[in-house]
Amino acid sequence: MIALFICLLLALLALGCGSDKPAPEPQKELALCSSMGKELTEIIAEDYSQATGTKVHISYLPGGTQQERFDYLRRHKFDVWLGGTSEEYFLADEQNILQPYLAKESYKVPAELRNRTGQWTSLYLSYIALLSNKNNLHAYGLYAPETWDELLAPELKDELAMANFSLGGVSYGMLTSVWQMRGRDEALRFAAKLNAQKPQYTAGFGEAVDLVYIGKKTVAVVPLDYALLMESRHRHLFATVVKDANRMILTGAAIMQSAPHTEQARGFLDYLMSDAGEQLLPRHGYHYMWHVKNYPYNDGRRELIGNVHVPVDDLSWTAGYKSEIIRKWLQASAS
Repeated sequence: MIALFICLLLALLALGCGSDKPAPEPQKELALCSSMGKELTEIIAEDYSQATGTKVHISYLPGGTQQERFDYLRRHKFDVWLGGTSEEYFLADEQNILQPYLAKESYKVPAELRNRTGQWTSLYLSYIALLSNKNNLHAYGLYAPETWDELLAPELKDELAMANFSLGGVSYGMLTSVWQMRGRDEALRFAAKLNAQKPQYTAGFGEAVDLVYIGKKTVAVVPLDYALLMESRHRHLFATVVKDANRMILTGAAIMQSAPHTEQARGFLDYLMSDAGEQLLPRHGYHYMWHVKNYPYNDGRRELIGNVHVPVDDLSWTAGYKSEIIRKWLQASAS
């Protein structure tokens, strides 16, 4: 009996000690909405998840008008919007969709590449490139174009593809850069000539690339990093950097106003701006989507890009007057 009593007492003591153990912390979670491609998004999310133990839930921003996309972001409880452009974040901030946060390493980014109030965080930059189908060029007796005026060759009528201007990115960057570098009147004269070429406007630059890949179009306007990636994978494709009126295409991340996990959202931005985040894409083979923190010191970028002309963007104009700029461009005609 004494032995049984001792066993019961020890068991009760063991149970009592166990009750003092703290409950395990719940797993951290992050709700991510991405404008980037699936492959890039998954690389970033998986790397962050492995480094921090955070479970990342990925959604992708659907197509549609700018306002429809903003409405989608409002309706859902996302923590972070990844992959938006500076114009998109500027407009989203005006609609009070974003909340400010200055990531820990933001001060290392050149002033012209960052939002000083922290409404969004610039992460990566690329430039505008032209991706050409070499087989088509050979058939037309053309060299790969390197300037906007070379797209006006008679042989390239009905042979151009680019994303719809309203989506922003490189195609809208072409428009605003030509406008700023040449002035309004000369830009609209060029627009009239380009409109006469009847370019095909697509639902994204990926669709434009697909048309060039299969030979239905000869030249697509795309981000340089993607153009070089496609060139490396397909022998019949060739990438060139636009030498005149190019533009730095910035993509980044922003914390949503209604973020349910604000602490994790800030940690995500801090991580992407850290040294580990800076090396994330190069470690996975993406060498031509440059991190803004490394921008001033990247000699490889200078060697690849060479002497291109890039205007200094005024977001209050490029974003604030976007619809009007696009309307005037598309209505330009030679008549």
